[in-house]
Amino acid sequence: MHPFRLAALTVLLALGGAVPAHAQQAPRAVIAFLPSGGENNPDPVLDRLEAREQLALGMASMAQGQYSREQAVLDISAGSRTSAAAYDPERPPDVELVLGGDGTGFIFRWSKALERAKTALADIQPGLLAGKIADGGGYAGVESRGHLEAVVAADRAGDVREVSLGAASDLASRARDLLARHRLVVVGLPTADKGDAALDALLRHRRTEDLLIVLQTPPDSQVPQLLPIGVAGLGGARALTSATTRLDGIVAGIDIAATVLRRLDIDVPSDLKGQRIRETGTRDAGALRAVESRLGVVRGRRIPTLQALLFSWVALTLVLGLAADRRGVRAALRIGGLAVLWVLPVLLVAGVLAPSRTVEVGLVTLGSLLLGVLTDRFVRWPRGPVVPAAVTMISYAVDLALGSPLILRSLLGPNPRSGSRFYGLGNELEATLPVLLLVGLAALLWGRGRSRGGAALFAGTGLVLGVFVGSGRLGADVGGVITVGGGVAAATVLMLPGGVTRRIVAIAVAVPAVAVVALAGLDLLTGGDGHFTRTVLQAEDGAALWDVVKRRYTLAFNVLVNGAMPFITAVALLASAYAWRYRERIYAPLRGSPPWHAALLGSLAASVTGALFNDSGPILLVFGVFVLACVTAYVRGDPALAGESPSDVESP
Repeated sequence: MHPFRLAALTVLLALGGAVPAHAQQAPRAVIAFLPSGGENNPDPVLDRLEAREQLALGMASMAQGQYSREQAVLDISAGSRTSAAAYDPERPPDVELVLGGDGTGFIFRWSKALERAKTALADIQPGLLAGKIADGGGYAGVESRGHLEAVVAADRAGDVREVSLGAASDLASRARDLLARHRLVVVGLPTADKGDAALDALLRHRRTEDLLIVLQTPPDSQVPQLLPIGVAGLGGARALTSATTRLDGIVAGIDIAATVLRRLDIDVPSDLKGQRIRETGTRDAGALRAVESRLGVVRGRRIPTLQALLFSWVALTLVLGLAADRRGVRAALRIGGLAVLWVLPVLLVAGVLAPSRTVEVGLVTLGSLLLGVLTDRFVRWPRGPVVPAAVTMISYAVDLALGSPLILRSLLGPNPRSGSRFYGLGNELEATLPVLLLVGLAALLWGRGRSRGGAALFAGTGLVLGVFVGSGRLGADVGGVITVGGGVAAATVLMLPGGVTRRIVAIAVAVPAVAVVALAGLDLLTGGDGHFTRTVLQAEDGAALWDVVKRRYTLAFNVLVNGAMPFITAVALLASAYAWRYRERIYAPLRGSPPWHAALLGSLAASVTGALFNDSGPILLVFGVFVLACVTAYVRGDPALAGESPSDVESP
């Protein structure tokens, strides 16, 4: 052969051989599920992931509201989720893998899962992850155990393109064989040492461009879960985070789908609400254990702490009543009312310390009461609320600006375990902060009448609170903007001189809507990218937006009819009606004080507005009315009602 032809043929062969070699270098993804424990390996999954230095570490929130292992894997496959209470029925079907005759598989009861997803008033599409990949997903597992995790490899029809079941000893090699034909492979690892060995093999043979995600197999439990997760292939081995959570070390289960699709260079559809997992900070398994441990106890300590504070208040009232008759009772009313107003900053301190249950209950109870005693001793009635209100507003604003690390660890902070909110403010704080602000301003303006300056102070501070509550980069609570807007607007109107006119009332009613529009502009300008931005501002059409509205009111109704909430809500409504009916007598100590009247009515308006426009509905009403009742107790603690000297009361 001519030398030139030989050289040309050599080049063509080299180029021809390079094409398949290049094609094989396309990125691939493995999602491996590692069971916890085992007879020969009692170590928690996080410890086992920590021992593999190639993995970036984190914890994954696996539910929104009520948890089930079936819902966890369905959510991963959909890359999106909503509250379990939004589904009908609430509990998902018992899905499971069934083998086909040609090496394929399908998910039994998949049609029921799809029908149930349609009832959620949200765009939830089980199987969206594998359905976006041209060659579908493969699944490799061990014959002796269940295969619920195969749901993650199913496409929109519930089909798993290829299934490989066999012994644990060759699981990793079978997974590699599947990767030659499928860019996504889900692996169900065995328990104990065999699982660790298979994981080590997957890590050892992972190509640089491939992604390996290892997640603890969702346990069969009813308790909301934060499951250990490790990722190799993000460029390092640090802590994990995502735009969903904005927390170092914590991601959401629905973020897995977005992460896989981005690695495979596949467009992420708008129906998929999870966000890409990325690395941040430093790799610190100890910090993850501490956060997970803290989040695991906060919910169970809320009611006991509140009960201890209220019982201690009653006991203090009895003791002071026996010791000093009416003067003692009035003093106890003032101290207890102030103690409740001090609870929020004390909760931040307790969150930092993360003490045992007994110590935390005692710290919050005794600390709040002590601060109530000191405030009442050094700040004359009725200016006492100024101090706890100012401390609360400043401390919470600073913490929100820093990413809410202390609020997250406090008893009334958002809990990533439940998956509804990962940072910012939760419903309890949304209901409480506007009341504290308005009452604090009323105490500050004690002795002044209606004025444009006073109205401007209410409006201005309310605007600042609204920004901190609603901004996607701070409180990220759009419902809170409506709550704050409704309460502050009512208080501002009542502070204006010249009386209330129809025009002013119309403006006040429009304020919450204007506040939401302003929030939208703020989020778009600052790149807040919070829940409001992704669900409302980025809604593709009116139908999607209407589904958001319907879902919120469905959830609110479910809260209303759940457990003792109907009775508690009725009590709150009756208490509000009673206070309104006998307001002249109950609030007689505040007669002639427009700022206080404006604050009390504004606080009630905030509570009602929050209940009407929030997916937790009655919770905001109950919390708002409770704080107002404690403020009323402080008002009824007027020393003049006990026959004390006028010098003990600051004159208006």
